[in-house]
Amino acid sequence: MSDGAELLKQGLVAHQQGNLPGALALYRQVLALDRVNADATHLIGVIAYQTGDPMTAINVIQRAIALDDRNPAFHSNLGEALRVTGALDKAVEAHRQALKLDANFIEAHRNLGVVELARGNAQASADSFRRALARDPASPPAWHGLGLALEALGRKAEAANAYDQCLNHDPAHAEARRHREALAAFLPLNAPSAAPDAGSAEWADVVLQDLRAQCRDPNGGLERLAAIDRLCATLLGDRATAPRAILDALEEDPLCGDPILDASVQFRLSGDLYHYERLIHTVIGNGVDWPLDVAHAVYWSISRQVFLGRPLATRLAAFTAGDLPRLYRWILREVRQRYAIQVAPARIRPGTPQRVAIVTNQFTQPMHQPSRDAFDYARRLQDEFGCAVLLVNGNLLPSVVVTAFVPPFQAMVTPSLADAMPVTEGGATVQSWSSIERSLSESKIRGLVDAIERFDPDLVVSFGGSVLAADLFAGVRPTLCIPTTSGLTCSQADIVLSFDGGDPTVGVPEEYRAPFAERFRPFVFGYSAPPQVQNANRAAFGLSDDAFLFTVVGGRLDDEVTPAFVDRLDHLLDLCPGAVVAFAGPVASLPARLGRARNAARLRCLGFVGEIRALYRVADAYLNPPRQGGGGSAAYALADGVPVVTLNQGDVAAVVGAARALDGFDAYIERAKRLCHDPAFRRDEAVEARRLFAAVDARHEAVERILAYGRSLTERFSAR
Repeated sequence: MSDGAELLKQGLVAHQQGNLPGALALYRQVLALDRVNADATHLIGVIAYQTGDPMTAINVIQRAIALDDRNPAFHSNLGEALRVTGALDKAVEAHRQALKLDANFIEAHRNLGVVELARGNAQASADSFRRALARDPASPPAWHGLGLALEALGRKAEAANAYDQCLNHDPAHAEARRHREALAAFLPLNAPSAAPDAGSAEWADVVLQDLRAQCRDPNGGLERLAAIDRLCATLLGDRATAPRAILDALEEDPLCGDPILDASVQFRLSGDLYHYERLIHTVIGNGVDWPLDVAHAVYWSISRQVFLGRPLATRLAAFTAGDLPRLYRWILREVRQRYAIQVAPARIRPGTPQRVAIVTNQFTQPMHQPSRDAFDYARRLQDEFGCAVLLVNGNLLPSVVVTAFVPPFQAMVTPSLADAMPVTEGGATVQSWSSIERSLSESKIRGLVDAIERFDPDLVVSFGGSVLAADLFAGVRPTLCIPTTSGLTCSQADIVLSFDGGDPTVGVPEEYRAPFAERFRPFVFGYSAPPQVQNANRAAFGLSDDAFLFTVVGGRLDDEVTPAFVDRLDHLLDLCPGAVVAFAGPVASLPARLGRARNAARLRCLGFVGEIRALYRVADAYLNPPRQGGGGSAAYALADGVPVVTLNQGDVAAVVGAARALDGFDAYIERAKRLCHDPAFRRDEAVEARRLFAAVDARHEAVERILAYGRSLTERFSAR
């Protein structure tokens, strides 16, 4: 780092700490070294504004713009300085220039709202504050500004609600509180909430304009896709689908000419799989023009949305059995053809497999649950059954953004796991081979195929469903798929196991069923709980010993704990005054949403919990949000005698069984409430929880069955 850059960094630290004289001295040192440093010039102007000298600020920031006119912050801060001098028209021009450079610059939207209100343009002001809130719904200044604009328009009830929203996010906001109290005299007692509704025509017009502009702007990269997703979330509000008027408007006037962006945004707003169907038909129909890494990223992005339960149910069975596997098979064929991949036939030894390659899409450290399970299967095959095992980590989920898909999807890669190396966990060691290239490429595929062929396995196990590197061996070497979640998989393995002992092809349209059914075999995934934690206590989690403790556990809580589920939890806590809900797992947006709940003080985010059984030892019940995954976390809860409350869907329902999987939220709330209020019922359910875990604590037997299925395959292949 150069001397000037280091001084600028020190100046920013001093500036952020409120040490304006110290920051000013450092910025001047930067200019002594570099007279044309635009950032230092701009920040000196900002300090002039902050110390009550707007005219100097205008002159200095204009010099910074002359050095670099592409920085939106320069223009927006110039606008602020112009505003306080009364040059309102010029201030508007400056903020609009900032927004031309970055349409998602939230501060410029807010600042423009302030200027428009000062000019007497209350409607334009309200629209600007709405644009800021569409990008950051937790911004107290934007809610306060919207309240002022609505009050100027004479819409007192809506203004009061905007002030309430501001105070929810910043209880110390004195101006919002003063205005809210002044409005109380004009509103009837117990007046219904007049929330500024993103589904209303006024909000929709503003947000749709921005959504179209963002979709038609070819620049911006990941930040642009994230902004589009936030705009979609604003249009959705707390609904599963956007209002019909919004969907009709988008059908009349498509968002843009990019088929990936248009289809993914329209699906995000509607949940209608028609949009993914037409995208898949576009990819396959124009395949020669599509880079494989783009088509592959589309496949996984769609699969993720299906896994998260975003589609409407009406077309789901046909889509997951028809269109989605069709896209996967097309990608598999194109990989073989474009990369000239020819897996060499091998002499297959009959009998129980002795050499097993377990091929995963993603293996990470510190381990997430599927990685922990893959390792456990590998070490059991090796240590308990004497097999030679290679754990092959393809990192085949897209870990860079190569498509304009909304919402953007990036998987995690662990760079330290590269090429051939041993992996150790809990005292056991398994050999592994990993590719850490971050998108699909010929070199990645060749590396994976070569690693598997060098190992010369009797059996290739596809761990986790559709694993491209393993499916390249289907039909050439014995291949078997272990799904890590319930439902249908696109895997092309010679044998595909079920997840929970049932038949995942039940309910598949008959015209699609046969190719799946002939390859499926019964299997129970089984779980192996981590070591039990002794001396666990609630104080370690900052939780009271007196409360009844519900837990919600997962690795994707930001997505899985929807606004509708938060409303259900609010209702449950109303019925259980002595209860709290603790969320365990990495989160970003969830805490702000929980903060807006009626019982926010009793909804606690713990973040990632490394020793999850320490939490289960002190928990009273496990609440499962509506989702596909979560089987492992629920199984470990059962192991510690924690009763599970779940709807009849996904992996958790498979773990607890039909008798305790509930058909609706009324039954869900009733079971949770009874666990809280009826100690005898809770004790009986704790005993039953441990019994249920004993039924799925069958990893050793699961490995025995895998080897038996593997033996049937080796005998079939050797007889050819």
